[in-house]
This record gives sequence, structure tokens and C-alpha cells, in this order.
Amino acid sequence: MGADDHVRIAERSPEAVLDFWLGRLRTPADASRENWQQAMRRWRVGPFTRSTLDPNDLRVQREWCEQMHREGVDRFFGDPVWDTPKGILAKLIVLDQFPRSVYRGTALAYANDPVTASISRQACETDREFAHYNVIERIWMYFPLGHAEDLKLQELCVEKTARMSADLIAAAPPDQRRVNQVVGWSFVKAAIEHAETLLLFDRFPHRNAALLRPHRGGERRYLTNPTRPLWSFSQPLNSGYFAVLGALHRTEDGFEEDRITRGALACLLRAAGLSPEDPASPMDIFDFAGDDVLSYQMLWRHLCLPEHAQTLDTLQQLALVADLRKAVRSLVVKAGDRSWPPKSTTPAIDVAALSALVRADGPSDAQRPGVRTEGDREGPSTAASGRDGSPEAAPGLSLVVRNGRGELERVAKAMDGFADRHGLPQQDRFQIQLCLEETLMYMVEHGHDDADTQRIDVHLQMNEESRSLAIRFEDDGRELDPDTLMFQPGPDTIQEETVVDGLGLHLVRTYVDDLRYRRKDGRNYLSLSKRIGI
Repeated sequence: MGADDHVRIAERSPEAVLDFWLGRLRTPADASRENWQQAMRRWRVGPFTRSTLDPNDLRVQREWCEQMHREGVDRFFGDPVWDTPKGILAKLIVLDQFPRSVYRGTALAYANDPVTASISRQACETDREFAHYNVIERIWMYFPLGHAEDLKLQELCVEKTARMSADLIAAAPPDQRRVNQVVGWSFVKAAIEHAETLLLFDRFPHRNAALLRPHRGGERRYLTNPTRPLWSFSQPLNSGYFAVLGALHRTEDGFEEDRITRGALACLLRAAGLSPEDPASPMDIFDFAGDDVLSYQMLWRHLCLPEHAQTLDTLQQLALVADLRKAVRSLVVKAGDRSWPPKSTTPAIDVAALSALVRADGPSDAQRPGVRTEGDREGPSTAASGRDGSPEAAPGLSLVVRNGRGELERVAKAMDGFADRHGLPQQDRFQIQLCLEETLMYMVEHGHDDADTQRIDVHLQMNEESRSLAIRFEDDGRELDPDTLMFQPGPDTIQEETVVDGLGLHLVRTYVDDLRYRRKDGRNYLSLSKRIGI
């Protein structure tokens, strides 16, 4: 039996948290390879990590998260000791790291990020953290900055992590210098990767599915790239979390931002054969919250308490919830991998389909309006006919795209089918997908108001003889800016404020061989052409 078989946090104090989290790695003098390995297995970060969390470590973190839910964060950390330097560091570890393990695969994993980023930023202002924390402790003072979807905080994280790495290496004895170089540089690399992702997308695309937010231009390609940073390969979504939410949506229409009412929860409990009036019922969460409406995240935390484990299990056996769980899993697992949890998750989960499934706000993908492809009854046919009237293989792809971000995933799926039919090389697929997504995003954002419901027509035509692809966009939105479309920034003209906004179009111009735009009779006509490899 190992020393960690009975891991626990002995008391509710900052020192107990630091003992649990850091173990034998409390100061630079402790920074040996063995201690790094042991600590990183608990943290699941760094070069000596492993993919699975020790059940004992998870149990400890779950107990703290459950108690924070019962008491509320402010009351839980009400003792003034949590406002001391060591208390602030321990509080950051608990709020930033514990939920990422306990609530992995749900929005709850990221729920504390705005709070922890603010605490970390304040503690790091004017380099105050150097007076209170050694180099090992500073690692955890900077982590919340790297979790923030805020570019300025990402810049601060890179700056602080680079300084921490240099100090860690400088403090290492000669026989430990190399291992501390590996560790320190790995943290710098991760900090830079986080900042680069924010620079490109203004957020972390790998969180999209858990947060039920649609992919934006270029994000789906990023998520299907196997060379993206390892930390962005999230574990599978928690199917139960989304299935119960989906069942509640079907119980009561008109949820606003997934706010759950007493009536909706009571109805779902009755459907599962449970009494809402039972004193042990999770209905007590409304009295606890002091409101008749609460967030689904608060309800899920409540359902995860040990005293409601049987209720949650009964709810998940309800036919409606069980069917929704299967449907969620079908959107997550790869073809051929039907186990749960899956050994590997789908690189880019169809968030539009997941959101529609959970929120019951539309028919199945095959019936949903917005994108029409070959074989649809509405709209012009894209199938060609031979001289004898018999159909030939469709030479092109015609899409009708509504001006909404949620359409991008269906466009990407249609494009994947088109690429398969024409045998397009992987590199060309990536570039064409990015061109489609970035151009559509540009036309939506610059040509339409949010309230508009106008359409964008897209047509792809492949010339097999010349191995060239023509892409045409047409809509009746506002006139696009020809200078923006055609302008190629050079090293002397790139300005910081235009790099992110113009990056997508710059990549489009880089990937295509010709780009032409004209405005006629109140309509925009944008044409791209691209040579395709063999």
C-alpha cells in the first residue's frame, strides 16, 4: 500500500491544502525528479503527468467542492486566514484546480475562472507575489491567468511564467538543473500556447462543446488538427449533465439561459417516480438558493451531492434521459469506438447539433433549415444530367447559409462530403474549410445586422481536368469593403490592433490563387479560385 492510498486534507486550512497539493514539493530545494513526478501525477499537468486521476485524489477534491456548494464560496472561505498570502494561494488552488477534476466535461469546470483570474491578477500587481511566495508556489499563482479568456491576462501569464522558469532553473542544484529546465520550459511552452490560442480565436475553442457555444471561423479546423496542444484535448463530455438538462428543457419550454424553475424539476422528478415533496428530495435547492429559479449549474452541483446520488441515478434511468445520454454519446465518440467513456473523443464535436439536441429547439440535423446540399428538395438541384437524361455525379456543391454563427458546422460537414467525393488532399481540405468559414464570418459580421435573416448563397465547382476549385459567395447584405478584401498587409503596415481582426482574411488571400469582388444591383458577388493538389 502506497503512501497516497489514504490521501486527505486534514483540516480546512491553507497549510493543509498546500500540503495536499504540493506534497513533498514545497520549496526549490525539493525540486527533484521524483518529487516532480509524484506532484504532476496529482496535478495532471507537465511532462511527468498521466491521463487519469488517482481515485483518492479525486475523492478529496470532490469532498471540498461538495462542501463549498453546501456553504457557498463566501461562507466556506469566511475565515480571515484565507485572506493571508498563503490563504489566497490555497484558495486559488481549490477554486481553479479542484472543479476541473470534479466537474470535468461540464461548464462547471470553468465556472470559477473569472473569479480566480481576478484574484491572481490582483496578487501579481507590481510584483507583490515575489515577497510572499517561493518559486514553486508561484506556479499556482499564475495558472489562473492562463485559464482566462482574456489576452492581457494571457500576456501577463507568459511574462510571469517565463520569470518563474528562470528562477526555478537558477535555484536548482547542479544535479537537478536539467530536470528543472525540462519542467520550467514546459510551463513556459504551455503559457505561450494558451496565449497564441487567445490571439487567434479570442477564446479557447476546446471549451465550446462543454459551454454549448457554436464554433466560429477557423475553430473547427483547429479542433480537428491532431498537432494542437495536448492540454486542449479535453476529456469526454459528461453525457449525464447534458441529458438531464435536455430532459428539463422538454419538461418546460422557454428556459432563459438554462434557468431551472421549481415546476420543471418537480415535473421531471414525478416522471421518474419520485416525490418532489419528499424531505430528501433535491427540491431543497430552491430554499437553499432563496429563489424559485436557479441556474442549471447550481442544480447539477446539488444533484452530485452524496445524499442525492440515488435520485440522480433514478433520473438517469428515466427513458427520456437515457435516450438523451445515448444521443449525446453519439455526438462525442469516434466511429468504431462505442465504449463509454470513449478512448478518444471526436476532434470537433458538432456543437450546433449538441445544442439543438439539449435545448430541443429544432428538428434533427437532416431536417433543420439553413444549409441545403445535393439531394435536398428545396432550392436548385446541383445534380447534372447526361445526354441520355441519366443523372451524373454532382460536379458542385450549393449551400444556402443563414447569417448565423451556428451554420458553420453544417457548412463544414457538407464541405467534408464534397472533399471526399473529389478526393481532395488533406492540406487542401484544411485550407478550403478555413476559406469558407472566414469568408462567411466576414460577410455575416460586415454585411448584416444581428437581427437580419437574409441568406448567403455559396457554390463550389470542381474542375477535374485543371484540378482547380471555384468558390462563389452571393448575398444582398451591405456592400463589402474592396480594400479590406484585397489588401495584403506587409511588415511595415501591420498594426497591433489589426492583426487579429484581419488574420482570417489574410489567411484566405494566402491560400487562394485569385480573389475577385463586385457589387451589382444591390448584391455582393465574391469569387475565389484555388489550385488543388493531386
